[in-house]
Amino acid sequence: MPTRHDSVPHPDPHRGSVPDPGPAPRSARGGWLLARLRAAPGGALAFAALVCVAVFTAAALPRALDASSDAALRSALDRARPADRMVSATASAGPEAGVRDELRRRIAPGAVRTAYAALSDAVRSPLRPADGEAAYGVHNTTPAEADDPGLPRPSSDVRPKATLTAQARLAGRTRLAEGRMPSPTVKGSEGRRRVQAAVTAETAHRMKLAPGDTFHLPGSLGGTTVEVTGVVAPRGSRAQVRESTFWHAEESMVRPSLVTIPPDSPAGQKRFYWHFSAFIHPKAAPALLEMRDGAELFFHHPVLASKLSGHQASGAARKLAEVSSGAPAARLQSRAGVGTLTFDTGLQETLEAYERESAAVSPLLLIACLGLATTGLTVLLLAGVLAAERRTEEFALLRSRGASLWGLSQRLLAETGVVAVPAAAVATAVALWATPGARTGAALAAAAAVTVTACLALPLRAALAHRTVRATRARTDVTRARRSRRRTVLEAAVFALVAGAVVAVRQRGTGDGDTLLALAPVLVATAAAMLLLRCYPLPLRLLSRLAVRRSGPVAFLGLARAARAPSAAVSGPALLALLVALTVASFGGTVLASIAEGRDAAALRAVGADARIEDPAAEHVLPKLAKRVAKAPGVAGVTAVRSHDDGELVNVTDSLTVALVDASAYARLTHRDGQGPFSPDDLGLSASNASSGPVPALVSPGIARKLGGGSEYTDLILPGLQLPVRPAVVREHTPAARDGDFVVLSREAVARARPDTRNTALLAPNTLLVSGASPDAATLRQLLKEADPKADPKTLVSSRSEKREQYADSVLQAGAERLYTAAVLAAAGFSALAVLLSLLQTAPDRRALLVRLRTLGLPRRQGRGVLLVESLPLYVLTALAGALSGLATVPLLGPGIDLAALAGTPDSLPVRIGADPASLALPPLALLAPALLGLFAQARLAGRGSPDPRTENLEPR
Repeated sequence: MPTRHDSVPHPDPHRGSVPDPGPAPRSARGGWLLARLRAAPGGALAFAALVCVAVFTAAALPRALDASSDAALRSALDRARPADRMVSATASAGPEAGVRDELRRRIAPGAVRTAYAALSDAVRSPLRPADGEAAYGVHNTTPAEADDPGLPRPSSDVRPKATLTAQARLAGRTRLAEGRMPSPTVKGSEGRRRVQAAVTAETAHRMKLAPGDTFHLPGSLGGTTVEVTGVVAPRGSRAQVRESTFWHAEESMVRPSLVTIPPDSPAGQKRFYWHFSAFIHPKAAPALLEMRDGAELFFHHPVLASKLSGHQASGAARKLAEVSSGAPAARLQSRAGVGTLTFDTGLQETLEAYERESAAVSPLLLIACLGLATTGLTVLLLAGVLAAERRTEEFALLRSRGASLWGLSQRLLAETGVVAVPAAAVATAVALWATPGARTGAALAAAAAVTVTACLALPLRAALAHRTVRATRARTDVTRARRSRRRTVLEAAVFALVAGAVVAVRQRGTGDGDTLLALAPVLVATAAAMLLLRCYPLPLRLLSRLAVRRSGPVAFLGLARAARAPSAAVSGPALLALLVALTVASFGGTVLASIAEGRDAAALRAVGADARIEDPAAEHVLPKLAKRVAKAPGVAGVTAVRSHDDGELVNVTDSLTVALVDASAYARLTHRDGQGPFSPDDLGLSASNASSGPVPALVSPGIARKLGGGSEYTDLILPGLQLPVRPAVVREHTPAARDGDFVVLSREAVARARPDTRNTALLAPNTLLVSGASPDAATLRQLLKEADPKADPKTLVSSRSEKREQYADSVLQAGAERLYTAAVLAAAGFSALAVLLSLLQTAPDRRALLVRLRTLGLPRRQGRGVLLVESLPLYVLTALAGALSGLATVPLLGPGIDLAALAGTPDSLPVRIGADPASLALPPLALLAPALLGLFAQARLAGRGSPDPRTENLEPR
């Protein structure tokens, strides 16, 4: 911890040596600590502030990671279907499941409750049930057709279908709106059963049912007549009902569902029918056994998503797997006693999908977290090194007077601990209060590690530097430093480790979350720091030789001071702290910039241009629509394209995208967006070759390979069109095709080859590719709606900006990006702290130097120049090395890192790291700015306090 030299108790030479400070009484040690704190309160406060910042960062980071993963998991569960947010199982009570008496026993209310209790007991932590939301009971296996003519039919030839449900606890979740609740009595003989049921108010309104009405359902032995006795309404508000799994675990519980039947042929039309539910008494469930396909027991055990944390997802998925298979599943089925239980895998698949996404993001976050942790620890070590360097004479005096290393280390540990431990406790408490998160163990462990580092940095550095008693302090000239074999071996080991990490990242990537691979940027910075320490004397020697020949004293004195390096400003920990912080900040900024570029590129590939309008069924309106779109705000150009998704190349492929384009306009579009640019002449067809030669085409690489790289040609088949084509241009992608193989032809070339197609619907455009700075999707949708009222603008209009926002909309990716940004900013903040510590360390020496130079007659302006020349080489070279090390990480580590998981883009479009000038330049500039400001401030403050050489000797003695 920094203190003042004048606070050291100087021994009296007439009384012998100073006693060993180790065995001092406890009261004496307490008084000594109090004296230390009083002697240097500013240094103690600065050290406490540094510990607070480091500990807060260490404690908050794990909880922020947990909070981000928790929010991502809950968002995934909220977006999932209701059936995918619960543990669901069914048990058959159909004719094939057993004899009639056994089936009656299984569907009895008591047996159903027992089975659900067994399932509920089997689902244990971390899966917690949502109280009161469980849904279980019996219903007919297959919805039955209701042949009553009074029931509404959206398609006249399709009957509505009904599900009779005997759901437990229905009376407590509903209120009677009209009529009465159904009776448990089942009347009539076999094949002519008559049961009573209740329906919800929305079902009664949509299906035109009222108390007293009946409808008939066919069964395996005849039919069942259902009498509606009452209309019920769910208890609670609309929002509560909408979120309730009790009402949405099964289909059409609250309101009927309109079901679509796909057309039988491409020329056919869709058909629709209503599916609704009616509730019978649980004791009337035996009537369901006579329905077609019999009855089925259902059990829905909703999970409380707000209580499930991200780190529990893998454990929850394992629990679900155990319940549905293996020995636990056998025990569950034995306890349930309702036959074979079949589990729905929706919840398990949701958790596993989240695990896959989280596993893809975690290694990238690990890089940022380890970089930030290394930066913070190096700054703490730097603080200890600088404090030990400033108090070198004090420690040397104590050692020369008989103080032992153990005693000296104990006192220094107490000195740092009395400041660091309370500061760390306060910072930890604030971090736990300010950051959400269910776990505190990792946060407390990280805070403890940082606190221990802060307490031990000064004692260990002092013990290492003063293990041998010296009478005088050796010079530390950087330009005359002797070579050390140990240092050479250490540097060689670090370079070998860096090389191994870089090779591993390039070959294996970061997908497995290996700590060594995640430390690759930090190792690159460490190697750069060692290389800079080796190379730093060379420019100093060159500049010193040049300064000797100059007449002014500023350059010579400044460079001489820089070469002497009387402080730790040019020591290894200082350079390591600065370079690690700069590299982590530069690399992190590059990652964030690459993520933004990757999203933009993926959005462009998905849309094909800045906006896309498709209307295959209305080719006649697109020419007029193109003119109106071209006049819309933010639109620079419109390219009309005829797109076919069902093209075929004979003997090559039967599925590819074919685009018929205006070659000149389409070429301009490709050049503007950089999507496979080409010359329009490449797709031209001369009049002499129009009748016999193949039509030149722009094709994907897969098509070109199958056609001999362009030496062969084949026939292209489209609806109503067949013509020979040959590859003339090969491109990886093109605006008209979103994915897969493609062929792009000039419409004019096709019209020359097949004159009968000119001015026909075969060449009429059905897609508009819109380019511009900021075309508004809402405006384009409105224009399409006005041009074609039957069109669905929401699905037919897509924009690049909306697609880009969609990629960034994921809670997991957005949270990870925010954490990465915070880590980068924190690393930049620690680099500023490293600069501040270095400036504070050298401030007394600079002040004394200015006083001496002013006493010798050097003007204030030249004295300030000496200070700048002394420090600028270090900071300029460090900033340059930081920029170069950040730039080096791009080609060294970039090929092994795929940012698609952080960007949220499709896996088919990998996002690689690319050099970003702003991200590489801003951190070094942010280092130089506070360094220059601090040097100017020190020089100005010291210059004001320096004595006047004309009056300093006139003071009375």
